[in-house]
Amino acid sequence: MTKQDHLYEIQKCNFAAYDLLLYLDTHPKDKKAFAMFRDLVEKLKMLKKEYEREHGPLEAYNAAGFSSFKWIDSPWPWEREANK
Repeated sequence: MTKQDHLYEIQKCNFAAYDLLLYLDTHPKDKKAFAMFRDLVEKLKMLKKEYEREHGPLEAYNAAGFSSFKWIDSPWPWEREANK
């Protein structure tokens, strides 16, 4: 999976989990929705962990888990656009 594909999968999973979170705010007793929410949160954790293992931290705070400060190793989003 490419870096962009991986980010897209994270975005999709995050969107679905957040949407279910909003639903659960008004339907807290919906066990099926809660089970789906839990599954999505676990999948999101796995996707983020895989991404960070392959491409580096997604957030600056996550850089603390690496042997060096890798947050600035990748080009910034506006730098990537300029290189295309």
